[in-house]
Amino acid sequence: MSSCILLATNNEAKVLRFRKLIQYASPKTTLLTPKEADISSVDVEETGHTLLENATLKARAYSRLTSLPILANDTGFFVKGEGFVLAPKRTALGIHSDSRINSKEIAEAMLAFWKSIARNHGGQVDATWIESFVLIHPDGTLHATESRREIILTDQEFGHTHPDMPLRSLYISKLTNKPAVMHTEEEELLEMRPVIDALTKLVITLS
Repeated sequence: MSSCILLATNNEAKVLRFRKLIQYASPKTTLLTPKEADISSVDVEETGHTLLENATLKARAYSRLTSLPILANDTGFFVKGEGFVLAPKRTALGIHSDSRINSKEIAEAMLAFWKSIARNHGGQVDATWIESFVLIHPDGTLHATESRREIILTDQEFGHTHPDMPLRSLYISKLTNKPAVMHTEEEELLEMRPVIDALTKLVITLS
């Protein structure tokens, strides 16, 4: 049975990625953006103490506006010897507001920030992408899961990626032993398998 889910984000890179991955998790499921569902964008203050709490805040913010199931996520980046890297965008931009500079300038600031962390560890360091996912059913039932991807963060740019995802050009996936930005489609699916599995666990709760 086909179904539609509201994706609680307007981040273009996230929309593209999750639409691709959901086809492997659940081919008959369609992800809609708030704009496509004729819902006003919601700015959610991420005041949670965990990734799960922040994902839940995002999902609940939209649950008041639609009867669709809602999928939300929050992503954290753990660096060995550093712990969770908190507010990287705010730290990278410093005194500059992201409303005053363009996406290319934001990406360049983010790249410089992540490179500096790798250089603090000799040019490369073990790290982990951690993502919490929340799916809220129309009746308010909430399901949650998490995915982890082990990588090596470096201070080397291996290529170019979407400006909303600049970090992707700096890391090597431990699953493929290859820079993420240089993956073939098959290698990309291997790296993203934990995320696909997490999405599968959530979508199956709608059946």
